[in-house]
Amino acid sequence: MSAISKYALATAAAVSLTAWQGVALGDSLSGAGEETQAVVVRFADLDLNQSKDIQILYHRINFAAGIACGPRELTGSRLPLPSWQRCVAAAVDSAVLRLDRPALSAYHRTHTSDTVWKG
Repeated sequence: MSAISKYALATAAAVSLTAWQGVALGDSLSGAGEETQAVVVRFADLDLNQSKDIQILYHRINFAAGIACGPRELTGSRLPLPSWQRCVAAAVDSAVLRLDRPALSAYHRTHTSDTVWKG
């Protein structure tokens, strides 16, 4: 396989994770609605037949969702915003569904309560 083909496959193996920042930040004062932030999660380096690599991919998706959903908490607070938690959960659900890998879906089902990024 040529180097260009390998690069194309690696690029195609990336999953885009989109979160609605309007959901993460609650209702904005300006009324600006649904801004979205897309984050690419690459996993061409992982073997999704290995449980360890499934865990790594799930962590990457969860981490990317936390970034895409914007600020985790209000300034001066250590408690995550409920709207941010919902945004992260929805973004992770969407990414797992889009990938459609049975092992990843099973891992997600068993760790659904852990979908909130611990950043």
